[in-house]
Amino acid sequence: MIKFFIACAALNFALVTMPVIAQETRPVSPDRKPLAAERLVMPLFPAGWKEIYRDNSSVEVVEYLPADQTPTDWQDKILLQVYNELNDLPLDAIQRRMQGLNRNRCTGVIEGPLQSGLNNGYPSAFWTLGCRYINDSGTAGVGETHYTKAIQGSTSLYVLTRIWRTPAFGGDGPALSASTINDGVAFLTTAVVCVPNSENHPCQPTP
Repeated sequence: MIKFFIACAALNFALVTMPVIAQETRPVSPDRKPLAAERLVMPLFPAGWKEIYRDNSSVEVVEYLPADQTPTDWQDKILLQVYNELNDLPLDAIQRRMQGLNRNRCTGVIEGPLQSGLNNGYPSAFWTLGCRYINDSGTAGVGETHYTKAIQGSTSLYVLTRIWRTPAFGGDGPALSASTINDGVAFLTTAVVCVPNSENHPCQPTP
């Protein structure tokens, strides 16, 4: 097992040079006019993962799992929340909201500090949350680890979270390997919001 906050410092909010491949998430509800060409791109989206849930309301929610995991029995998840037409909410307000939700369901709360900066020209923040024991996990004894990146775009606020479920854990941290954490950090680090043909928020061409 590893210490909970390993590799947090590896995030680089100024990174803009990674190539954009495969995954571009900007769903638009049929009853709402399309917004600007602003989009979230995730170059290191894991191969073989599938979308298992989508809500296209004013706050869009999309969940992804590995192909061999199910919504009722999973260990790995990517959660994307897009707050459409919301560009004035402080990023630390989103962090506090997520901290409150975590505290309400958790015994043994772990909270990492807010790290902020710019990501492809947009304000961005990163934080970690942990729960040593989820209160409703029953006798199985489940804990969770959340790494979250938030990006405040011109028209929308994007909140991208990599989640791991493990056996409940103590002071030594969750049963996650360093490579697993590093892969999660790399996925979040390389995710950017961009606008095609923009000088300030460029989208890198697909190789």
